[in-house]
Amino acid sequence: MHQDDASLSIAVIGAGAIGAAVTAALVVAGRHDVRLCARRPLDGLEIRHHDATVVRASPAVLLDPTNAGRADVVLLCTKAYQSEGAAPWLDRLVGPGTVVAVLQNGIDQVARIQPLAPQADIVPVVVMIAAEVLETGVIVQSSLALLQVPDSAAGHRVAAAFDASSIRVELRADFTTQAWRKLLLNAVIGAIGALSIRDLSVLAERSVFDAALALAEEIVAVARAEGARFAPDDAARALERAQRAAPGHWSSIAVDRRQGRPLEWEVRNAVIGRLGRKHGIATPLNDLVTALLRACAPPDTGRSPSS
Repeated sequence: MHQDDASLSIAVIGAGAIGAAVTAALVVAGRHDVRLCARRPLDGLEIRHHDATVVRASPAVLLDPTNAGRADVVLLCTKAYQSEGAAPWLDRLVGPGTVVAVLQNGIDQVARIQPLAPQADIVPVVVMIAAEVLETGVIVQSSLALLQVPDSAAGHRVAAAFDASSIRVELRADFTTQAWRKLLLNAVIGAIGALSIRDLSVLAERSVFDAALALAEEIVAVARAEGARFAPDDAARALERAQRAAPGHWSSIAVDRRQGRPLEWEVRNAVIGRLGRKHGIATPLNDLVTALLRACAPPDTGRSPSS
């Protein structure tokens, strides 16, 4: 493994929308040795940005974990329910000193991934990248890319991986609050989008917005009990900003339901009810949403990195 932060060995697990977007940004930056771990061969990556620019990259693609050597930084970009399928990759890529950045939804990334990579420093990441797979290797990215990580030694290592790239990384002292802010949007907007099979414009309907706000207030109560800091009007402002910023955007879980794929209801919604019960906080709306998402989700037919 390289020891100098100026030249890191980076492995990206998962060639879905997020994995492809970060891989292309790292390859174009040209500063580090980047490998993309995927299930299928790729001729290259094409990222179509919101400003009509197109970025093309041809990363080194690994299809077999047995061919993977140790990495300084591993970016785990699979869906949360595919984490166990990434274990063969983690076994080969992770060694003493490896940092595994978990670019997945939820607030329990460390607990989820540490058993799969016990030697690694696990870094939870809040991902702010609106991206969707158009076809294999072709991604539509409708926003600038921002990652938020804890302000720690391992977090600085992740930030160093993105030096000179188009992806901005913020180091956050109060990472707990940032993680819950992202979960709030995932749990509310994602659930409503998946259940209605509509984009964010559905929030313009007053009755839907009111229901979303009631759901959000439940989540804020649990978040505060977990140590997150929310002002009284944060939930309403977050929903309003999201709807104004990208009314035509489809949340990833809504796209997954539209296309008949497994849904991430466990890490987005079920976790809130579980933590609510731990603190004695009732979450009836969230429990209802969780039950409905579970009922409409198809069985998970694959737990390996997506491509």
